[in-house]
Amino acid sequence: MNVRKSVFVALPLLAALALPPPSFAVQGGLFSTIVSVLVTSNPLPAPATTGLMYGGCMAYLANPVNTAANSPACFSNWVAFSCDGTYASKDIAQLLLDNAQLASTLKKAVYVEVDDTKLHNGYCTATRVDIYP
Repeated sequence: MNVRKSVFVALPLLAALALPPPSFAVQGGLFSTIVSVLVTSNPLPAPATTGLMYGGCMAYLANPVNTAANSPACFSNWVAFSCDGTYASKDIAQLLLDNAQLASTLKKAVYVEVDDTKLHNGYCTATRVDIYP
């Protein structure tokens, strides 16, 4: 057996085994009420060249996001809507924000779906907001 060939084959195999396991995106949904809404025009700090803090707009839910079905890795009550256009078009993000503001004003329950791979300053991004009676 050739030692050089064994090392050449074993080294990449060991390197591959040392890699962390892949993580999968979790999209979860929860029913809650909107407690507060945040809108900002503050830019992200350098070295970022585009984007706004928290994606430009967020909503604070009465329930923590990690209590959602599928238990996404979101450890706050805040969800971003990506109003700066990072993860959704600005038009769609504005509609999500409008729904959150309407639900907050009318004190209606909402169903919010979040994606834990789309983060704004560590906060998960909401991809859906439904208002319920």
